Amino acid sequence: MTLVGNIAVLVSIILSFIAGLRLDNYYHTRAAADKKDALERQFIRLQARADADDPCKPYGTPRFSPPVPVTYPAEPAQPISEEFMTDLQTNGRAKTSFRKSDLTK
Repeated sequence: MTLVGNIAVLVSIILSFIAGLRLDNYYHTRAAADKKDALERQFIRLQARADADDPCKPYGTPRFSPPVPVTYPAEPAQPISEEFMTDLQTNGRAKTSFRKSDLTK
């Protein structure tokens, strides 16, 4: 009985090893084919000059949105006073403080 058991264990180990090799080869072959396909597609895109940053892509029409109108305030907020600027120019140093509400006027 021990001889038959040992042979069964040895056969199962060998069969498992062979099945693992076949499975490994299958997935590596598939990954290599996917990589080759991706590189060929990239080469074709580069030859056609249809990269992601190229505006004339052959993969459909781009979607354009209307431009958003920019509105500027009539008078920009000045958090830095003239006194600060004169101190900075004369001494090379200046100190100021302001509230956050001063910036949102």
